[in-house]
Amino acid sequence: MKQAAANPQISMPQYFILQIMIFGAISFYLYPYFIINSTNQSYWIPILIWMMLGLLGAWLFSRMMALHQGMDAFAITKLELGWPGMIVFILPMMWFIWRSMIVMIRAHTEIISMTILHTTPQWCLNGVILISVFLAMGGLVPIVRTAGVFLLVSLPLSFGLTLLGLSDIHLYLGKPWIHTNWDFITSSKFYASSCIWLGYLYYAACGKYTRKPGNLWKPYMIAAVCFLPLIAGSVYLPVLTFSAEMSRNLTLPYISKMDSVNHYWLIVENLTAVFISTSMLYLILALSLMLHCFVTAIKAMFPSWNEKLLYLLIGAATYASTFFITSWNGIEKSVEWDSPFRLYLMFLFPLAVIIKPFMAERMKSHS
Repeated sequence: MKQAAANPQISMPQYFILQIMIFGAISFYLYPYFIINSTNQSYWIPILIWMMLGLLGAWLFSRMMALHQGMDAFAITKLELGWPGMIVFILPMMWFIWRSMIVMIRAHTEIISMTILHTTPQWCLNGVILISVFLAMGGLVPIVRTAGVFLLVSLPLSFGLTLLGLSDIHLYLGKPWIHTNWDFITSSKFYASSCIWLGYLYYAACGKYTRKPGNLWKPYMIAAVCFLPLIAGSVYLPVLTFSAEMSRNLTLPYISKMDSVNHYWLIVENLTAVFISTSMLYLILALSLMLHCFVTAIKAMFPSWNEKLLYLLIGAATYASTFFITSWNGIEKSVEWDSPFRLYLMFLFPLAVIIKPFMAERMKSHS
């Protein structure tokens, strides 16, 4: 309790803002491709299945955070499971966060290179990580405040672009609307599409900033419901414009849709540039939160290490690692290969930490 009181408090609406920024950073570049290529039937069914599984994972994660109020997930894991738990769960989570940052940076910079800045060198575009590093060095409170400002710009623009995308659509191209043969269950791309529903994992370093960590699943749920129209739009707008068959052959279905929108009354001719600018706001905030989470995990294992230096070293290592992914196909494969790892952290990690004290109590009562 004393530790919780010593930390600045972040409200549930502010956690909602953080989650919205995470959704915005990871929902538009690969997700439409994965969903469209995972099934030949109704797309909303796999979307809602993963949304419900995400809510389950968020609830489990919140229950884990509620075990020890005022502590982050890494400290809780160390307390409950010791160093074996740190090795089995925290090290994989750090590896996953680091890989996710690399993929997100490369995906966004590759989109920029393909659409609006064709001649800008990759080393320059990848430098977006440096902005996030300096923001993360200020701690979680500056990240939250900046997220609030960015959200005022990015979210209205995202909804506006989605509404503009409703032009020139043909509803018959979305058939079948109800029927499914569950063919997506056997598709690796269906499991890869879980990538947008794990944003609650980045709350791992945030639990000590709230008096009710057991309620952290609520802002996740509200953010998921609020962002669902944009997520569904990123999938259905290309399909209803180009047809499902053509959309499957597009590298970036949603951006291709944005590029096709053309109205004489629009002040801005290049909606793709507007969309990418909005996405970069989401990206900067999401990377800052992920960096903060990564450094908090390291500090849980090595408390004496210099925090500012860790941010700089991790930022430099992430920047250097982005050059190892040389193509868009490499980005797609990276997300697909991470699917088992992702499911392990989404569900098994919080479940193991929750079960351990329960089992200890049962053993104590029987002895």
